[in-house]
Amino acid sequence: MKHATSIFLLLIAGVLVAAQSPTRMTLDSCLRYAHGHSLGVRTARLERQSAEAGLAGAKMRFLPSVNASASQGWTWNGLATNSTQYGINGSLTLFSGLSNLRNLQQSQVGSEQSELKVKQTENSLDVQVVQAYLAILMNQEKLAYQREVVATSQQQRLEGEVKYQVGRILESDYLLLDANQTSAQAELDNTSLTIDDSRLALGKLLCLEGVMVEAVASDDTVRAAGRSLPERDSVLARAKRSMPDWQISAMDVDLARLSLRLTESSFMPTLSLNAGYGGQWLHATEGNNFADNSSLTLGLSVPIFDRGSSLTQYRQGKIALQQAELQHQQTLIDLEHQIDALYIAAQQALNRYRASEALCAAYRASYEVYVVKYAEGAATTVEMLQQQDKYLSALNDYLQSKYSYLLAEMQLDIYTGNEITL
Repeated sequence: MKHATSIFLLLIAGVLVAAQSPTRMTLDSCLRYAHGHSLGVRTARLERQSAEAGLAGAKMRFLPSVNASASQGWTWNGLATNSTQYGINGSLTLFSGLSNLRNLQQSQVGSEQSELKVKQTENSLDVQVVQAYLAILMNQEKLAYQREVVATSQQQRLEGEVKYQVGRILESDYLLLDANQTSAQAELDNTSLTIDDSRLALGKLLCLEGVMVEAVASDDTVRAAGRSLPERDSVLARAKRSMPDWQISAMDVDLARLSLRLTESSFMPTLSLNAGYGGQWLHATEGNNFADNSSLTLGLSVPIFDRGSSLTQYRQGKIALQQAELQHQQTLIDLEHQIDALYIAAQQALNRYRASEALCAAYRASYEVYVVKYAEGAATTVEMLQQQDKYLSALNDYLQSKYSYLLAEMQLDIYTGNEITL
């Protein structure tokens, strides 16, 4: 019984450990999974389906409407009489100021815009996924360096303790080594916590609630020497062709213009055709009677005065169109500024990365020299720790500039329709 209980507890522990273990996913698999499971993308797709249903309904408005009716009645007026009536009626609008056509055009534009909004939502999601994924990679790389520093700091503290006990270094030097080792370990622990938080954040973006996603790093994430950005005009031209935001803004103007034309329909006459056929059976004591009838009616309705309702809607529609045109112009300016700012940020990050890469390598080499000199007694504790601080500061600048450049470059790839790769 005890053996079975132990096995059960081990299985439960194994399940809990497996549940908490990070799920390894590449950036490409993260993006594809996000597109299929993100609540925002799924909502945008439902809105697209709704727009498609509206388009189908607008097409159906050109067809006639048909109704059938039937009734059974009983009367008592000295004699019992019952009657059966039935009929079928159809109505077709031949002309209604082109309102059906305007509704169809609006629905077509709305359907096309809803498709673009799905892509717009996916682009926004891609940027968030890439940002979270790169944050994990950056801190994973940072963690690897910090482990080296912690290992070195631990060794230095142990050696310092021996030297302090035999009187080769002052107590203040030993306390500095001890504090440095504690600080290095705390920085490493904080980076580990940051990685876990970023993994959970990425899991939420993928709708994997409570699941930590582990980013898969490539052997060489980026080489600054071989990197270069295309010309600014080329990037802007591709963004205008690829980003749905430009077309969505233009379609808002189209929708406002069609809405104005729809209000113009209320000033025009309506011509409709109605047809019907019906019959009636009368069942009375003195006998039965049957009668049927058919009708065909062509009706014309001319609007004369509706207390200014149509005129008010028309004026409001003109204002709405002007507002949409102004908003479209502002959107174009904002989008162009967004691409410009992103392009400049990418170029600046690339420049910083190239500089910080060389600076980090130089400070690392200097730090390693001072570690050796300190071990040989040719450098003081303060001098060695100062070199370590300079190296760690240069390392942080290197990692920040490296992944800032990668993020900006990938955002440009997203907005210009290029493949997103690490």
